[in-house]
Amino acid sequence: MKDSQQHAPLQFGVKPGERITACFPLFTSGSDRMLQEVANCNYCLHPTYRIVVMTTPEGWERRTALCARHFLDASRVSPELKRLLA
Repeated sequence: MKDSQQHAPLQFGVKPGERITACFPLFTSGSDRMLQEVANCNYCLHPTYRIVVMTTPEGWERRTALCARHFLDASRVSPELKRLLA
């Protein structure tokens, strides 16, 4: 029997020219985003564990909310994220 709460496959990636500039928990972030925008993972409906901020060369920021499982998956595939956590 399959688990009824399957996680969506992770499509986390940094677009060309972007770099990961920050990673923080939801409630200690001082986020300027509305809670509704970041309360759930961008890939599934589980609660947010961490917010990852990516910055373009022009200075624009993009934020991705990740649940614990998707955050672990992202940290496995992203060397920049691994360096921020070390």
